[in-house]
Amino acid sequence: MKCFQYSGITLLLVLMVSLVACTAVPPTAAIPTQVAQAIAATETAAPTDTSEPSGDTPPTVTDTPPLPTDTPTPVTDTPIPPSETPTEVPPTDTPTPIPPTETATPLPTETPTEVPPADTPTPESTATPKPTPKPKPPAAPRGILLYSNANVDAGQWELWEYDFGSGQNRMLHTWRTEVDFSNDGNQIAYYRWADNRDDTGIWIMNRDYSGERKILPGGAYPSFSPGGDRLSVMGDQIYIVHSDGGGLRPLIQGEYPAWSPVDNRIAFRSCFGGDCGIWITDADAGGQARVTTWGSDGQPAWSANGKKIAFISQEEGNFEIYTVNSDGANIKRLTNRPASDGLPVWSPDGKWIAWRSDEGGTWGVWVMRSDGTDQRRLFDAPVLEVWFWEKMAWRQ
Repeated sequence: MKCFQYSGITLLLVLMVSLVACTAVPPTAAIPTQVAQAIAATETAAPTDTSEPSGDTPPTVTDTPPLPTDTPTPVTDTPIPPSETPTEVPPTDTPTPIPPTETATPLPTETPTEVPPADTPTPESTATPKPTPKPKPPAAPRGILLYSNANVDAGQWELWEYDFGSGQNRMLHTWRTEVDFSNDGNQIAYYRWADNRDDTGIWIMNRDYSGERKILPGGAYPSFSPGGDRLSVMGDQIYIVHSDGGGLRPLIQGEYPAWSPVDNRIAFRSCFGGDCGIWITDADAGGQARVTTWGSDGQPAWSANGKKIAFISQEEGNFEIYTVNSDGANIKRLTNRPASDGLPVWSPDGKWIAWRSDEGGTWGVWVMRSDGTDQRRLFDAPVLEVWFWEKMAWRQ
C-alpha cells in the first residue's frame, strides 16, 4: 500500500501515524494481486517507454465499498451521441414600421380635423406583435480532461489528455494517476508509481506537464485548496500539506478527500459511530457535518460554485452517479443503468459531469449535463478492478 515515510520529520505524532500507515495490512485484497489478475493474459513487464515501472500501490486505509459485482450485459445498445451543437433558428426580424404621412394643411374654409393626444394608445388590432425570443441552447462541453488509462497489453497505467474542443486524445506519461487541477489550472497534482521508493508518492507538475516535483513520499488522492497553496491527501487518514511539501499534519479519519473550490470545506467518505456516508469538515477547524446517509457513498466531487456534490453509491443496486446539495438536501440520481458508473468530475462551468462507465461491457469515459440529461459516450478508457481508487480532472 501507499504509505508515508518521513525522513527528518521529528514530530512524534506524525511519526507514529507513519509507522501505522507503513505496517498496517489493508482491509481489502492487495492491489498488486488485483493488477496481476487484471493483466494475467499478458506478460508483466516494466514500462518500455519510461523509467518509472510500477511499484507501491495506493492504500486502502479504511473500509471501502465492496468491489462492483459483474455487470450484466445491457438490454439496449449504447445510445448514439446527439450532434454537439443544435441548429439555432434565428428570430424573425421585426418589421420596419412605415412612417406616417405628413398632415396636409387644411383650407381656410374647411374645419380642421382634430388630432388625438400623443399619449392615446394604439388599438390592439393595429399593434405590431413582437417576436418571441427563442432560448439559446446550452454550449457543448469545453476544456481539457485528464484521466488514467489501464494499458493491459503494455501492463501499465497511463495518464492521458482529452481535448473537448478538438475531440483528440494523447498520452502524456506512464505511471501517473489520481490527478487533480488547481483552480487556475496551472498546477497538476497526482500519484506517481515507481519501483524506486524514493520516487513514489504525491507529485506536482506544471500546466504544460513539465517541472515535475515531489511533494510527499506516499499518500494518495490529492486535492488542491482554492488558492492552490495546500492539498488534502489520503493516507491512513486524511492529511493537509502545503504544496511545497511542508506543514504536513493529520486532519480527520476518512478517505476520498475533495477540497471545495470556493472555501475551506473538504468533503470525504467516512463512518462516525457507525454512521457512514459523505461528510464535510473544515480544513483548519476540523469537526464533521454529515451530507449523505448511505454506507456505500464515495468519491465526492464539488461543483465549481461549491453548492453541489456529485458522488457514487451502490445503495440502489450497482454503482450509480448522484448529486446532492452541500447541506444534504435534494439528492438526485443521474444514472440508472445495469452498469458500474463512477469517478464523477464537474466541468469548470458547472454545466457538465464526466464519469467512467462499463456500459456495454467496455469501460469508457462518458459525459452528461449536470441534471443527468444528454448522456453520451466519448471514448474507450479501460480501468482495473480497483477503478474506484482512481479520479479524473477537468480544466478550461
